Amino acid sequence: MNQRVNGRRLGALILLLGLVVAGTGFSAEPMSSDNDGSQHRGPFAAVEGHLSILSDVTDWSVLASTFGYAARGGYRWCGFGVFAQAEHNMWLATEQQKQVVRGAVNIGLGAELIYANGFVRTSLALGPSILAFDTVLDDAGTTGLFFDIRPVGLRWAARRYLVIGLDPLTFAIVAPVLGGIPLIYTQYRTAVYLEAVF
Repeated sequence: MNQRVNGRRLGALILLLGLVVAGTGFSAEPMSSDNDGSQHRGPFAAVEGHLSILSDVTDWSVLASTFGYAARGGYRWCGFGVFAQAEHNMWLATEQQKQVVRGAVNIGLGAELIYANGFVRTSLALGPSILAFDTVLDDAGTTGLFFDIRPVGLRWAARRYLVIGLDPLTFAIVAPVLGGIPLIYTQYRTAVYLEAVF
């Protein structure tokens, strides 16, 4: 039941982003400096959905693809920003039968740079990764390391204070277990997000 609920939440988030894009008169134009371009200063908040198909883990027989959702908030000064993010990264387990497990909760502090007239975003985040379920070897709550780098993300203005973002390829390391037999998950993700600027 929990797996179905989590899948529905992610599907609802992606559907919501699609409806916003369709209903806002969205056009694929880079942002100008009078809305959320490189000159934007002030707070911002975003919600995100991500999916990883091309991933690597110590034991391929245990985990395959991943998906999840996140929230991010921060502050920008003329294209440079700092932010905090929290995400729930769920995993598709395939050892005996395909099922979604709770994966890890990742918390990060990061910095970003917005350039090319507000059209491109590069960011880096680092923080703890917390195991969200009991495994054979480790208990829920075991804490390790989370690292997220997004080399080139694209952004479009849907409205004056609303931004649609696409990170076509991001690199994340989710490592909630570093001792004993480590659980280190390298993920190559695609992410879409909806951001409000204030």
